[in-house]
Amino acid sequence: MPTIFSGDDYQLFTRPGNPQINARFSVPNQGQRRVSLKTADLTEAHRRAQAEWHKCRVLAEAGLVVTNKKFADIAEDYIAGLERAVERGDKPGYQIKGYPGVIRRFFIGYFGPRLMSAITSADIERYWDWRREFWLTGPGSKDPSIVYFRRKKDDVGPPARIVRPVKEKSPSPATLKLEGWLLGQLFDFGKRTGFVKTVPLIQPPKDTTRRDRSRPGFTLEEFAHLKKVSELRVAEFEQNPNYQPGKRIKEDDERGRNQRIYLDRIKLHCFCMIAGFTGMRPTELKNLDWGDVVPRSFEIQDGMTADAIVLHVRGKGKAREMVAQPEALTYFNLLCNICMLEIGREPGADDAVFTNRAGERAASYKKGMIELLEAAKLRFNREGRRRDSFSFRHLYITEQIHGGVDVHMLARNTGTSTTMIDKFYSKFLPTSTISMLTPDWLKQRPLG
Repeated sequence: MPTIFSGDDYQLFTRPGNPQINARFSVPNQGQRRVSLKTADLTEAHRRAQAEWHKCRVLAEAGLVVTNKKFADIAEDYIAGLERAVERGDKPGYQIKGYPGVIRRFFIGYFGPRLMSAITSADIERYWDWRREFWLTGPGSKDPSIVYFRRKKDDVGPPARIVRPVKEKSPSPATLKLEGWLLGQLFDFGKRTGFVKTVPLIQPPKDTTRRDRSRPGFTLEEFAHLKKVSELRVAEFEQNPNYQPGKRIKEDDERGRNQRIYLDRIKLHCFCMIAGFTGMRPTELKNLDWGDVVPRSFEIQDGMTADAIVLHVRGKGKAREMVAQPEALTYFNLLCNICMLEIGREPGADDAVFTNRAGERAASYKKGMIELLEAAKLRFNREGRRRDSFSFRHLYITEQIHGGVDVHMLARNTGTSTTMIDKFYSKFLPTSTISMLTPDWLKQRPLG
């Protein structure tokens, strides 16, 4: 690009094979700007360059961004940076799986050709209206499906193309909240790279309807019923003395299949019982290794001791020690025996507690959990809300409150705050307080 003029304020240059003159100049705190002057006349080019330089200086002094870049281009730069961050291990892998699809489908789909610096808070508000109608009457209503690509672990071939149908409904407040956060990340990136001076107000619409959104738990009676049903389901598939892990005997194939289901159901049974007697979150249970399970003895009374389990728990980006109910020890021992049967050795400190048939860390027991809850007729509570693995945590906290456990001690053990316990469990009373809340006013109650 030969330079034909170089001054203190701007430079003029041409591109090879094109007689049109262009200008470039620096804008304070915004980098360099290049513009086509759309003329080959040098005198006219000077006039237009001076006018453009003066206009940009005035806009910059007023706090406006004058460097041009479309929203779509900045968004693609953000995605490219996210991919590199995931490769380096700076960000978790799930972000590159989910975020690019949201950015391209919704954000670029709406703001794409516009300059990011020209998008205002009013534009963001109009976006939320468009987003809520996307699958109903908007662009997504013509083809209500999501296409994405996934590659299995250790698969060297091209990723598989997966088409997933979408429920044609308005997004939930939780979905809009996450997308609002992600949209804010894009504008922050635009500001850091010099294309946005002021980030507009990004405030996803909130659902103001008053309703109980907490996950339903179990009563102690329901938990006992679930335990009984789970034990009956385990007993449906008796052990096969001829079963050997990794080997299939053709004439004994049906019993071999039963053996695998038998072990799967024992694992699910142990998962439910450990979840109920520890109150751990599903993510914490998934991350649990055998090195995190530490048996200890504690004194009950008069020198008598009992066994207990201290767990090193990891989840939600934090780690802590917690004490499980002694009843959980039986199920940890049972899982240890199954693990030795499947992998042919005693589990090491880094081996997962909850595993699949291959002896690897289980991603989830969701399918088996749903089948068990439906078999016990406990899938839904009386209000019609679904129970899941989190329901055991609510059972644990509720029964600990009923047992009179100190709220501060309970909060530390479960990895939550006293504020959260007060918010979601204030309706439960310690059993010891019932007599205090029911005094005999009339002094006429019979003594039992």
